[in-house]
Amino acid sequence: MAGTVTGKNAKVWFAAHSAGGAPTFTGKNQSAWGLGDFSLTIDRGTVEQSLVGEAGSYFDQGSLSVEGSVTAAKFATSGLRDLLDNLLDDAAGSYKYLAVSGTISTDTDAVYLSWFLASCQVTGYDVSIGDSDTITEASIDFTMLNPKDLTYNQTTIEG
Repeated sequence: MAGTVTGKNAKVWFAAHSAGGAPTFTGKNQSAWGLGDFSLTIDRGTVEQSLVGEAGSYFDQGSLSVEGSVTAAKFATSGLRDLLDNLLDDAAGSYKYLAVSGTISTDTDAVYLSWFLASCQVTGYDVSIGDSDTITEASIDFTMLNPKDLTYNQTTIEG
């Protein structure tokens, strides 16, 4: 079953980091990147096995994947190279992983969906360049490297 969650007060942060280091999100939010679009897709496949002497097949959970996409208008702002550095990966490994974090809230600012994906990798980076009447933007795709470690917590929101 697929669903779409929307909210009035969305916040998204990106930070590239090393394997042993913690990401630093300071100043790397949706305003700094000039985000025009953000999507996060969590998908669980299924596997099927035909059964002998049974009316139907046996189905079970398949692989899990977490992928996302973002459109940024300020992708070349000074100090905000995390998404491009993560795609190219420097020799020192300083930008090996991309951390993606965020929240979506309701009108009352009660958080009803939040995420922190520490081990992502940029998989695509497409820049569209226009004329003076067009905003140059980057469409960036990323994937979670370890979806098997994905967990969730359910909290009750009072309102």
